[in-house]
Amino acid sequence: IATGGHTGNVQFRRMFDPRLTEEYQQAGMPWTEQGADGELAAMDIGASLWAAATQTQEVGPAITKTKHIGNRWGYISLVYETDSPVFDRAKATGLTVTDWQECILVNQFGKRFWNELDSGYEFINAAMANHGDGDKLNGGGPIWAIFDSSAVEREKWDPRPPNVDRSGFFFAADTLADLATKIQNPHQRQPMPGRALEETVARYNSFVDAGKDADFNKPSPKYKIQKAPFYAAWSTPILHDSLSGLRINTRCQVIDIRGNVIPGLYCAGESAGGFALHGLPRVTVFGRVAGREAARA
Repeated sequence: IATGGHTGNVQFRRMFDPRLTEEYQQAGMPWTEQGADGELAAMDIGASLWAAATQTQEVGPAITKTKHIGNRWGYISLVYETDSPVFDRAKATGLTVTDWQECILVNQFGKRFWNELDSGYEFINAAMANHGDGDKLNGGGPIWAIFDSSAVEREKWDPRPPNVDRSGFFFAADTLADLATKIQNPHQRQPMPGRALEETVARYNSFVDAGKDADFNKPSPKYKIQKAPFYAAWSTPILHDSLSGLRINTRCQVIDIRGNVIPGLYCAGESAGGFALHGLPRVTVFGRVAGREAARA
């Protein structure tokens, strides 16, 4: 089993962290689903999961702040260029943020929630916090980067397709109130209140005047958001690594729920639990071990 992990399966990943609801996209999409298919097939014959806590220990890139905004799969480094064989599915390259002073980040209610310069797990937890959803069923909801035409000029962005995805992940308007009403996305559970976004921006602009962020201690806020048109770009954190998965031994044999080897079943890569090793090293090391041991059997 080497099916790439479980980050694309909402119900499966919520066993490890109930906050990981539908709005959190996963790295690798739209190329690979990472739907826990291998894990589920192994569990059907008694396989055990392992290292469930590793997924939420706040080490490594299990979930990350995106660097490329205004597209569905923002990631932290990967950009789907227009000549990519999957660009027809990716739809946009995204706008690459070089300085988070250019934006404020707001939740689905139009409110700031953390210091935009932070990219650690304190930021992630704030983004994933439940911000007033009464039924407590969802995670934090969509996160939107709000900026103005001055930011576009400074960052040398081109806020048009194919750089942005206007089918629910990027919006523009001449006023902040109109911008809020335009934000329609499958994961935006209710319309963003225009008045709330106006108040959030006005308060942030006052912090720029004061040179101090009184709410979240963003160091020396630099730029007001005041020159139309105004923009809202999808900036929701994106899932990265599967750090939990099937229990294996040092020979990459899959172990069942009673601690016994399942004959003839091997697992490697992100489908295997218990290893916080990232990316290709994890795949190549354990893939080699699994292949060697399977050949010897």
